[in-house]
Amino acid sequence: MSICTFLGKYILYLFNLLCLISSVGILSIAFIINHKLYKWSNFISTELITTPQILLVIGIGLLIISIIGLCGVLRDIGWLLTLFSILLTIVLIGELILSGFVYYMGGEIREYALNQMNHTISGYNKTGYEASTQTWNLIQADIGCCGIYGPKDWEPVTHSNKLPTSCCYAIPLDGYCTDIESYKDGCFEKFESILQENSEIIIWTAIGFALIQLFAVFLACCRKCSLHKEYETV
Repeated sequence: MSICTFLGKYILYLFNLLCLISSVGILSIAFIINHKLYKWSNFISTELITTPQILLVIGIGLLIISIIGLCGVLRDIGWLLTLFSILLTIVLIGELILSGFVYYMGGEIREYALNQMNHTISGYNKTGYEASTQTWNLIQADIGCCGIYGPKDWEPVTHSNKLPTSCCYAIPLDGYCTDIESYKDGCFEKFESILQENSEIIIWTAIGFALIQLFAVFLACCRKCSLHKEYETV
């Protein structure tokens, strides 16, 4: 075995370990993003809700593929290296498609969320809107926002200067939340910030791992060719 072949084999081994670690990273990111977006389930389209689930499938797939690659490298099994290259290429394409999908859907998701907020805020604390009421309370209290664009959005709903208690960081002794004690940021602004942050995480994670996987596919193909030549020599 030449020095180049030897180095190629163990560089591929290291890259498979990196893919294994990457798969764990993708799974972690999928769980984190899914936890963040779950609170907005009544305000965002199902396309965005399923994005972390797709990322989860990619992470599990990459975990299995990296194990196949490690077995192929350590045991010098040509067909496992070929299978590894094919499967990794499929995952790579899937990651790039997911990145493009998230980027393309950003504007539509914002518009959908804004429409849902405008539609549900008027039904706050009304019969038949219990799920929306619970979502508004959860989001406002959890991320520190009030109304769609600010506390003034609640005046047409409550017909007074009283706000939902979830709007306030501190409830006065009289039990009523007013503009003085309320969060000043609107929830739509917060949503845009969270959406932008999560979209960037998904896009750059997918692109970064795709580049790593592309190099791993190249090394696997080189190793497969080396094994073929070694068999011919024997």
